[in-house]
Amino acid sequence: SPMNSGDVMSPTLSKQEIVPDKYIDAVLDHIARYRLTVFPALQQLPVFSACGPRQIRDVLRECQRQSLISSAPLHHGARYWYLDALGAQACELAEERVGPLSEPAKIRALAMLRFCCLSDRPRRRLTAEELTTAFPVLARVGLPSGYYFDPVGTGRLGLCRVDAGRRGQWDRVVESVRQDIVQHLHRPGFRQFVQAGRFEITVLTVFRQKARRIFESLFRDDQRLPVQVVALPELLPLITS
Repeated sequence: SPMNSGDVMSPTLSKQEIVPDKYIDAVLDHIARYRLTVFPALQQLPVFSACGPRQIRDVLRECQRQSLISSAPLHHGARYWYLDALGAQACELAEERVGPLSEPAKIRALAMLRFCCLSDRPRRRLTAEELTTAFPVLARVGLPSGYYFDPVGTGRLGLCRVDAGRRGQWDRVVESVRQDIVQHLHRPGFRQFVQAGRFEITVLTVFRQKARRIFESLFRDDQRLPVQVVALPELLPLITS
């Protein structure tokens, strides 16, 4: 599968050919946005719509040759890519965004990546700068980092919360989401989006049974703000390997 093909780099460019900067920039921006990436997610990038798998691997190999990115094991032979120091510098990111991810950080980042880039429809994780530029009414110090934009229809803003735990502690997730609901309903900027039906909260978790319990608990609450709970069993190998 493409996931398992990982960093197997099959050369398709001659020594005279140069990887276009737009491809390198797209890879760096994508990894900076999600903290990591996997091969199937790269294949979904619009810039690679006319490229085959070998061309994409050439781009990855060139990024690695320039010490912009590196790869590490994800699970069971699969690999992921992350920014090296030069790549983070090119994206003007802080040092803590450099290097391989811890196991909890890897689960959170991969969950967001799969939800935005590899699920039923494309979404876009918003950087803090994009959030305040596109929605200045929401600008506020201390906002969480998991906002995304769903372009379907008139467009919907969302906050993604990732449950990186195991089977238990579903009640803690529910309480955390309830706090998120209260906080956003009390912020005038977000309240405008809620009243227009253009804001939602999404919980990502691994187990379907846990997702069901979280949803049932939240569904009994006052539904002034839509909440969806998405199970991502594809993440199971990360917590069992």
